[in-house]
Amino acid sequence: MIRKYIIAAAALVAAGSTAMAADISYDAAPAPIPAQTYNWTGFYVGLTGGLASGDTDLFITDGEESLTLFSGSSSGFIGGVQVGYDWQFENNFVLGAVADISASDKGFSWRPVPGDEVPDLGGELKYLGTVRARAGYAWDRALVYAHGGFAYGKVESYNLPLDANHTGWTIGAGIEYALTDKISFGTEYAYVDLGDELLFSDTIEDEDFGLGSDVKFHTVKAMINFRF
Repeated sequence: MIRKYIIAAAALVAAGSTAMAADISYDAAPAPIPAQTYNWTGFYVGLTGGLASGDTDLFITDGEESLTLFSGSSSGFIGGVQVGYDWQFENNFVLGAVADISASDKGFSWRPVPGDEVPDLGGELKYLGTVRARAGYAWDRALVYAHGGFAYGKVESYNLPLDANHTGWTIGAGIEYALTDKISFGTEYAYVDLGDELLFSDTIEDEDFGLGSDVKFHTVKAMINFRF
């Protein structure tokens, strides 16, 4: 009789162990947490700063023909603010629009005749603004893009009451990286052509006369954006 009880108890223990093993083997493993993919869609505001370097020409014109009086390279710092919006599509392409405005100390100087009593003529680009589209491709938190659009700025003389509002265009490329979900950092190159505008115009002996500036330059800027 005792032997039967021992055999029965052993059978119950074996059955319980098998059931526990079955429960363990059929429990589903926890599903892996999917990696978070950054999305560039949204508004942002930011700060920019860098270097502007390129050519500034001074010319005289009678309305039909122009003569360049001075042509030289100059450089200076540039810095300001920007605001924009990006749209990211399912295929990771990103389209955006951005507007910025920056103060500048990019200057130039010209002396017509060494030793002459005519004062040195010089000036600087006081500010630069742009309204641009940008298009790029995102690898998660990294974005590479091209940009281009409308550019405007103002040139003022150092020592004469002359100034001109310039309009033109700009094109370039950049890279941006999202350090956090709300902050991104990048660097950007642009070529800017502000065209030629008159600083001064008058009529002398029934002949039109004008003095103008032609401004073209490159910019390299760093930027930090705060995203919403």
